[in-house]
Amino acid sequence: MEKMCKKAGWPMRAAIIFFIIMAAGTVLSRAAASVLVAQVQVKKAGRGRLTYSYEGKGTVVPVCEEQIFLWPGLQVEKIRESGSTVKEGECLVWFRMEYLLSEIEKKEAEIARMELSCAGQEVSAREPARVPASVSAGMSLNEAQQAYAAAQDKTRQAKEAYEAFLGEMGGTADGSAEEGGSIQTDQDSLAAKRSELEAALREAEAGEEAARQTFTQAQNGYELALREDEAQSINAANTVEAARLGAAASQTEIQTAKKELEKLKAYEAAGGKLLASKELTVLTCPVQPGAVTTGSEVMTVGSSGFRLKGLIKTEDKEKLTVGAKAEVQLMTGKKKTVELNSFGVENGTADTGGSQGGNTEDSLIESFWYAPLPENAEAKSGDSFTWKLEMPSEKEYEQTIPLSALREGTGDTFCLILSEEKHMLGTVQTAKRVPVTVLEKDAESAAITSTLSDMDKVIVSSEKYVTEGDRVRVKE
Repeated sequence: MEKMCKKAGWPMRAAIIFFIIMAAGTVLSRAAASVLVAQVQVKKAGRGRLTYSYEGKGTVVPVCEEQIFLWPGLQVEKIRESGSTVKEGECLVWFRMEYLLSEIEKKEAEIARMELSCAGQEVSAREPARVPASVSAGMSLNEAQQAYAAAQDKTRQAKEAYEAFLGEMGGTADGSAEEGGSIQTDQDSLAAKRSELEAALREAEAGEEAARQTFTQAQNGYELALREDEAQSINAANTVEAARLGAAASQTEIQTAKKELEKLKAYEAAGGKLLASKELTVLTCPVQPGAVTTGSEVMTVGSSGFRLKGLIKTEDKEKLTVGAKAEVQLMTGKKKTVELNSFGVENGTADTGGSQGGNTEDSLIESFWYAPLPENAEAKSGDSFTWKLEMPSEKEYEQTIPLSALREGTGDTFCLILSEEKHMLGTVQTAKRVPVTVLEKDAESAAITSTLSDMDKVIVSSEKYVTEGDRVRVKE
């Protein structure tokens, strides 16, 4: 019986030994896999927005800037330096009195000359007295018309006398014929009379023609005189208007000169000092003490406190919006968050930074944003700061994945996902390739279109380089 039991226990012991060996093999296999198989981290593609980052440098500037033009011909005795803060009523510029008094005398003489010139222009603006040319031409026309009428009357009379003589001669001839030539007429006397009447008629007709021509010339002269009078009236009106406008312009120049004189008088009354009308900060100082001004010098001052002016890179100027929040770091103090409230552009040279730590300059249009100075921030005009800003994309994308998940192939872009296959020793995980199309990127993520499902696990990092088909293991 004992022998039979011993014979029956061998298969059981063999089975137990087999399972022990299999278990040990599995443990050893998994231990080896833990060493040879890459450990990866995975993440599912999800709906979301990209986040864009912007950064740059900036300067603390006054809220309001003003320009003060220094009067020409004055010698500067003393002037506030750039960065100085001047309270209301305090002096910005001190001028030497002898130069100031000389300039006042010049301005007074200039105003006197301008007033005399204006008076002359006002006289020229009066309507000039003249006799129109048409008056004389009208008188000549009237005389020619009367002479022409008299010549016509004389011709009519000569013609009537000639025709009457011819009528008489015809009657005499008929009577002589009827009497059979009994009555003798003096032929020579009649011929002479006829010649005399004919000559008188021709003379009258010639006189009439001459009078007609004179009358026509007088008519033309009168019409020309009328046009000349019209043109002269227009020219005279233009001359008067030009003189009137010149006088008005001179009056404007006189008023301007008087205001300038008042300003010089105010400098004189203030002892040669240009005083601040309110609390100001001197931004730029145009001259040095001892210099004589030319009129082109401009002192730039600021008022109403300070604000931040952040320079924007050319490629970013269309992407920032009012209301965006930026993190700023002033020269002293902690980082602060400010809200952008306006934008601007100006000509200038902007330092936009280089791709390898160097600097590049953009000499076209300089863009910038403004924001209030943070509360309790200690800053003065000209202080520099750095800023950084993040803004979400306007569009929300259906699929976004980390940039680390993107891979470049031969002519395409793809990502690797986790694929599971069941084997005799258990489930095996491998990397599977899925093509993607990149729509947009930010510093950390990419918006894509692909065949990825909501359940696919995208490999975003790996302790070893992984290619399609490689075995992987999700890092715990």
